[in-house]
Amino acid sequence: MDHLAQILPVFLVAFLIGSFPTAYLLVRRHSGKDLRFEGSGNIGTLNAYEVSNSKRVGVIVLVVDLAKGALPIALTHALYADSFVVAVVAMLAVILGHNYSPWIGWKGGRGLAPAAGAALLFNPLLPAVWGVLWLAGWFKTRDVHFGNIAATVLSPFIVLIVPAPFEAATLFPVPQTISLVVASAAMFVLIFLKHLGPLRTLLRRRGHAS
Repeated sequence: MDHLAQILPVFLVAFLIGSFPTAYLLVRRHSGKDLRFEGSGNIGTLNAYEVSNSKRVGVIVLVVDLAKGALPIALTHALYADSFVVAVVAMLAVILGHNYSPWIGWKGGRGLAPAAGAALLFNPLLPAVWGVLWLAGWFKTRDVHFGNIAATVLSPFIVLIVPAPFEAATLFPVPQTISLVVASAAMFVLIFLKHLGPLRTLLRRRGHAS
């Protein structure tokens, strides 16, 4: 019961932090455009940059969304430094809030920036491995979305195959190896679900090319 009393408020606070629609608000202020109906419709850094045609807007969105992800993990560590489960709840909740913001009709981004911000504190090895895999995917195809999808799908398998360094790099005490594997897989699943649209587009393109 005590554990639940910790998890619920952490989930709600992290979700609300994640739900702040950074890209939507900045693009609206900069150009008056509704990002939900412009470009890819994604409420994230890349679409904000492309729709606004402003590097400044893109950079601010990225920095704020990274900070959004990091803040719940920092707060959780300050309050519940020994609770791996509560930290995982905070990480997943902030991504969910970003991906499905109630303030803009449950639309949102794809979760990459807040996930990176959260993971940099929770376990910096996770975004490092994701970044290496992304680079490999991008160099092969020169497609940002392919890099995102490839890195997101493959990263949990790296954790599963070589868990020891990931356990050592985790800010919170890991109760058992499988806990870290499941936590990382859950985070990457939330990101992958928001990449199903780009994945379908990639598959269509490859089908036409062949």
